[in-house]
Amino acid sequence: MSATAWGDVLFGFVVYIAFVSPDAAHLALFTALAFAAGALFVGFSVLSASIGFYLGNSATLTDQWRNAMMTFATYPGPLFRGAVKVVLFTAVPAAFIHTFPVRAPRSLSLADAGLAFAGAPGVLAAGTVAFHLGLRRYESGNLIAMRD
Repeated sequence: MSATAWGDVLFGFVVYIAFVSPDAAHLALFTALAFAAGALFVGFSVLSASIGFYLGNSATLTDQWRNAMMTFATYPGPLFRGAVKVVLFTAVPAAFIHTFPVRAPRSLSLADAGLAFAGAPGVLAAGTVAFHLGLRRYESGNLIAMRD
């Protein structure tokens, strides 16, 4: 973990509180959505890093895939349509960081919050499965049989 990440998290909360002046419900939803986005990012990082179990040295591909998510997450959701939107909900789940968590606090939309909260466990589960299957593959490839 990067030490500067704590500063980024704190800065996000300070800016939200200073400029939005949220009530307790909005602040609670913002906090929960921040945790959901963080969990989604962790799950996606594990998923992208698990490619190494299948392709060998894939550090560059892993970095590119993770950077793609961060790049697409900085653009507003309505900008994307069609096939690109499908990619942003599946292969690069940036929509669960930039669309639903942004819309939910604005109107206290439980539907958008629910979709944001559903994305995080889904990506965490995919990352966990990819890691465990890859680890099992890695372990079975390293078995050494000794013969007499």
